[in-house]
Formats: sequence, C-alpha cells, structure tokens
Amino acid sequence: MSSKKKLALGIILGTFAAIGLAGEPAAQSVSYKQKTNNDRVIAFQQAGGIRPDNGQVAFSFYGASGFKVTSPRGVEIFIDPWRNDPSGVWGSWFAMEMPITRTDIGLVTHSHFDHDGFDRLAATMILDRMAGSYQLGDVKITGVAEKHMCVPQGKYTYRVGMKGAINEDPCEGNETNQWNNVMFLIETGGLRILHWGDNRQKMPDYIWKMISDIDVAMLPVSDEGHILSHFWGDKVMEKINAKVVLPMHYHVNGVNVPGWAGSEPATKWVMTHQHTMLDSPTVMLSRGKVQNLRHHVMYFGDHVSFSLGGPPPPQADGPVPEPIEAWKRLIKQ
Repeated sequence: MSSKKKLALGIILGTFAAIGLAGEPAAQSVSYKQKTNNDRVIAFQQAGGIRPDNGQVAFSFYGASGFKVTSPRGVEIFIDPWRNDPSGVWGSWFAMEMPITRTDIGLVTHSHFDHDGFDRLAATMILDRMAGSYQLGDVKITGVAEKHMCVPQGKYTYRVGMKGAINEDPCEGNETNQWNNVMFLIETGGLRILHWGDNRQKMPDYIWKMISDIDVAMLPVSDEGHILSHFWGDKVMEKINAKVVLPMHYHVNGVNVPGWAGSEPATKWVMTHQHTMLDSPTVMLSRGKVQNLRHHVMYFGDHVSFSLGGPPPPQADGPVPEPIEAWKRLIKQ
C-alpha cells in the first residue's frame, strides 16, 4: 500500500474513532481478552458436573446486587456484576471497580450500570436479560420478563427525577428498554432460588405464580428503601413464601461511595425479622438446612468476596402504580 493510501486510510479510521468517542462509551464484548476457555462448560455439558454432588449450594456476595451461586456439582453463576456509570451522567456510585471474577454463566437482570458490568466477568457465556429457560449440568435457569421499579417508597423522588433528567417515564406503558427487568429463577440442589433484580413491587397474578414457593430469595431491601422499602420487602417475602432472604442493593462500606442512591445498609430491616448476621461473604445452603425456616433473613453486611482497600424512616413519594400489562396490545386475536 502506498504512503498516500495509508494516510487516507488512517484519516478515515481516525474519523470513525473520533465519532465513536464523542458520545457515551459503548458496551462491547471483552471475551477476546479472557485467558480462560470453555472446558468447564463442555464438562458440564457432557458429564453434568466437574465434581460429585456435595448436596449444597454456595451463595457468595459481591456487593450491590452481585452474587455468585455455585451448584452442588460445580456450575458457577454470577448475577448482576456492577460498574460505575460509563457515561459520567450519574457520577460515581462505587469507590472501586468490581474485581474481574471468573464464572461459567453471567446473568444480567437489566441494563443499568450497577447491574450490567459484564466486562467485569471472565465468563464463558453471558445471558443478558434472558427470558425463557436454559439448562446446563445440574442447573436450570428461568428468566421471567417483567418491569423495573418506577416509584420507590424511599426518600428519593425517583420517577420525578428521571422525567427531569432524561425526559423519560420509567413506569410501564411506553418505557424504554432500561426500565425493563428480568427476574431469574434458578433451580439447583433441590432449591428454588430467586434473584429479584430491581423489579417493581406490584405485578400481575400470573407472574407471582411463576415465582412462588421460593427457598432462597435475593431481594433489594435497604433501610432507605431505594428499590424495596421495609413494607414492600415484607410483602414480597410473604407473597413468594420465601424460606430465606439475602438482602442486596444496600450500602457496603468500602464498596459504595457514601451518598449514592440507596446508600444505607439494611440493618434496621434485618433486625425486625428472624435473622442470622453472617460472618463471611459466603453461605452454604441445602434443602435440609432451609426446609424448616420461614422468612429468615441472612445478612452479609459489609462482607464481600474480595479484599477492600440512623436515618429517618423512608418517606413514600407516591402510590405504587398498578401493572397495566401494555404488552396485551401486541397480541392479535
């Protein structure tokens, strides 16, 4: 190639690069950088697991709504890795980057930066907002398509703020994709496990039936009530008949920047229930361990799975909307 052609090509590529950098940073696959391979997944595919069934499911907390769930036969599932807002619009919520974490399956409940940092996972596969069912080894995952919370009962007037900041209404009807949410139901080791994501408080009856009789629920309850207030945490726990609840989406010292939305712990709510204050970032649960429990809260507090370098009662900012099921307009009779 002549020097003139090389110069012209460089100018073209530079122009496209400048266009790409001018707007919000784009999400992209980082799997080509990963030094792991899919041997583990092939083993699950062919043999059902990489170890004998140990009869227990491991739950490891990573802060925010991030959990790694490990099945009895060794399948690792990471749900909702987090990052700071890449656009810079919403400032820094986290005082650090989530460490790159190895997993077999990465799950993302919705497209908000504190849930969709899949570049922080060394994952063999990413199931981003997946609806429907997927099975591998001794794990079955069902994604239940639903809607993001739009009217919180905490101190922040979230819906009003969104309308003012980005001229979008997060409530159902004509909301954009970032206001959709998928709840993940994971079945393994004889347990029905639910990750709520940032789902709304009220849902149609058929959705509640899909997520009934839960053994272990990961619910976004904080004392500020950013996603689920104390009242709604109790109500959801009762509706799904949860045996064990693991709080998430609360403030963790060393992980969260003080003052971020939902920046309070969940201690006050935890103390109103039968509870266990965990002393490590991982808890091992089995069918036998949970079968006699009901609404038992297990709280990780500031314990997370990596090294870390008295507010007023929540105030409601409006009634929670009834689900309008806008999807029905798409069905042709």
